[in-house]
Amino acid sequence: MTEHIYKYPRLYLNAPCAKNAKIILHGDQAHYLKNVLRKDVGDILRIFNGAEGEWLACIDSLSKKNGELDLTDQIKPQAPPRKTLHLLFSPIKKQRMDVLIEKAVELGVTDLTPVLMHRTENRKINEDRLNAQIIEAAEQSERLDIPKLHPLIKLPHLLSKGIGGVEVFTALEREPSAKSLHEYDYKAGAAFLIGPEGGFDEQERVSILSSEDIRVIDLGNGILRAETAALACLSYVLLSK
Repeated sequence: MTEHIYKYPRLYLNAPCAKNAKIILHGDQAHYLKNVLRKDVGDILRIFNGAEGEWLACIDSLSKKNGELDLTDQIKPQAPPRKTLHLLFSPIKKQRMDVLIEKAVELGVTDLTPVLMHRTENRKINEDRLNAQIIEAAEQSERLDIPKLHPLIKLPHLLSKGIGGVEVFTALEREPSAKSLHEYDYKAGAAFLIGPEGGFDEQERVSILSSEDIRVIDLGNGILRAETAALACLSYVLLSK
């Protein structure tokens, strides 16, 4: 039974989910089912909305521009909220950022915040594209929730505003005062601030080191790419449960 269910395509839809509910499809949603997945009337899908578990749905009607799904049974209840795992990252080049977003979602990140720094490579953010990547990664990784994408923020504003709720950790290479990643407990959640390619500049390093709200961590003797450092931190938290 379980193995059979997992063969059905899995989609995120921003619509109420309940037994016998109907979901109306419009535009891109109908096009995706009909022309990309090659689905038709009577085919079965798995649907989730990020808040009400996962459901089986049958395609009742489908055309190029619209369609309708009938929800039948809930196959997974909504999981309890995850502990906060917030990634604050300097936007990097497109292909590398695609990997960063996808893998961060797979590793359980709950919040993503792009942070503008002096050496940030990619200074323009396409939020619609990032949100689409987040949703696609959640669909493929069997998550029942959708990570939240926060607006782009400048580093000085972030440092003055703070995160709130969880401790913030930053990896600074060649910093004598840094402690190893495993010296901290992340059971209550965590936020990781990751610098750009080339690292934080001297002014940013001084600001970070003078902040009482940031713990400086060491990720080893080597110098890691920005996306590698981010995924190393997230992976450690995932595996240290």
